[in-house]
Amino acid sequence: MMPRWIPACAPGLSLFAAILLGCVAIPSVPAEPLESENLPRIRAGFTVSAVDDPRQDGWKTEAVAREAEGQLGRLSQLLIAGRKIQATQLNGLITRSFVCDPLVPGNLPVVFDDRWVTVRRADSRIGGAGDRHHGPEGLATALEALLGSTRRDAEVRADFKLFEISQVGSRITTRQFFEFSQKEGAGRRQRNAVWTIVWLQAKNGEPPRMNHIQVDDYEEVLTGSSLFADCTSAVLGHNACFPNQLLRGNNYWTPRIQTALGLGLFGHQGLAVGDVNGDGLEDVYICQPGGLPNRLFVQNADGTASDASRAGGVDFLDLTHSVLLIDIDNDGDQDIVLALMQEILFLGNDGRGEFEPRARVTIEGQPTSLTAADYDLDGNLDIYACVYFDNASANTLTEFGTPVPYHDATNGGSNVLLRNQGDWRFRDVTDQVGLNHNNTRWSFAASWEDFDNDGDLDLYVANDYGRNNLYRNDLGHFVDVAAGAGVEDISAGMAVTWGDYDRDGWMDLYVSNMFSSAGNRITRQGRFKAGTSGDTKAQYQRHARGNSLFRNRGKGLFDDVSLDAGVTMGRWAWASRFLDLNNDGWEDLLVSNGYITNHKIEDL
Repeated sequence: MMPRWIPACAPGLSLFAAILLGCVAIPSVPAEPLESENLPRIRAGFTVSAVDDPRQDGWKTEAVAREAEGQLGRLSQLLIAGRKIQATQLNGLITRSFVCDPLVPGNLPVVFDDRWVTVRRADSRIGGAGDRHHGPEGLATALEALLGSTRRDAEVRADFKLFEISQVGSRITTRQFFEFSQKEGAGRRQRNAVWTIVWLQAKNGEPPRMNHIQVDDYEEVLTGSSLFADCTSAVLGHNACFPNQLLRGNNYWTPRIQTALGLGLFGHQGLAVGDVNGDGLEDVYICQPGGLPNRLFVQNADGTASDASRAGGVDFLDLTHSVLLIDIDNDGDQDIVLALMQEILFLGNDGRGEFEPRARVTIEGQPTSLTAADYDLDGNLDIYACVYFDNASANTLTEFGTPVPYHDATNGGSNVLLRNQGDWRFRDVTDQVGLNHNNTRWSFAASWEDFDNDGDLDLYVANDYGRNNLYRNDLGHFVDVAAGAGVEDISAGMAVTWGDYDRDGWMDLYVSNMFSSAGNRITRQGRFKAGTSGDTKAQYQRHARGNSLFRNRGKGLFDDVSLDAGVTMGRWAWASRFLDLNNDGWEDLLVSNGYITNHKIEDL
């Protein structure tokens, strides 16, 4: 099943809500080279290419997959060029007996349509034997249908992700996602498909060639205008910290700031949105790595935002992973809670957006994220902090320990529940309320929700490298019911969001994980984890599958509907959010994803 496009448009969505949801990111500039380009090279016959050669480890299928990806890359470049494709340009890509389905089917049914977006979709095989294209001329014709009337200056993107491979003799079969998008005037057309390709291995050492393309799944998304516009520079650009700090990449800061201060490479810094000065406009607080000041931007009446970090007393240089803007002392304004290196800092708001430290709680390990709820219904917001790893298992403040075992680790940090006792006093009640059970699982994020509709808030914890937790709240005491409820979700848990997507009155669950095309390929090979049980292999396969959607069917039970809903392939998904983007009354899904990009110097 291919990933489904979720209807998304945001008339009236504010900039700061968009930043919080991940719609708008602080843009990056091209990474600057390191101070010295004279980095040591690998010598003495030990080369990067040898280390990165799957044939050296006996992984022939991965070597073939790499060759196939190279061929698909050539095909992508032909499409991106936006010119009429000639049959002669396909030499070396396909066999003489090549045949393919139509790559763009006709008469696609409309499955969604509003004033912003139209979606057409076919869920079964595209076309029959009489519709097939043959040879290089046939493929050129099929590709021409993809390009349509694309202008040479049009913005075009074409991408393949090969997630399955098998080989019998010289015959290779792969499955891959194919995404192709074109900017059309003010709008955009995007084509999403799953292709099964049969390749024949060349005998002369050349890459394999495509012999047959079968289109298993296909959809088109057409937008009449851009759904989102990047207005970050217009809103923040007049602040000196915007070009001088926020637009600088890791390569700029790494030679300038000591690692011991907490300058990490992974970008595990969060943000929060709230009205800090009571003017009715949303402001945003942005966490930063150690050595760089956190930033508070206060929104102006004209929609711009000004840096109020120093004036507000919140320009901390400490490594800061997470922040909450919430009313801790019940005085009607937004206070600040920060997850620093090994402590949680509470800042009181004077009502005008100026803050002063009121309390701090030292914890073991580094808190990676914070969430708040009144778990005991006493009228005060309590704080739950996820602790990814115990500092004792890592060498530095920015280096992770080693999860053991990788797919089902239980040697992470211990999360903490702080009960708000009023008057800026907090008490660690983790053990007292039962949250110490299954509490060393490399936790990234947590979210509160009353999943069983009994009037109190329960807690779901997304854990990296293994099983997640669902703690049911029974009158202020918690029991981990994840296994029985069917939501342990063994994977690379990074975030969680709740929403009633089917509008049945029960809150459903979406968990951000990691989709890995290489992981999907490798874990399904016969030689992977040879000698281990089928259950262990299945857990590794599940680890690479991607995001999960669990439908709440009541009575404490959930159904995994991820594949049927087509929402697993969220790429490397750091965060997700249920929200009604187009105001039609149905919860949509927004997924924030990506990974490190850097200046390339023989990196792997």
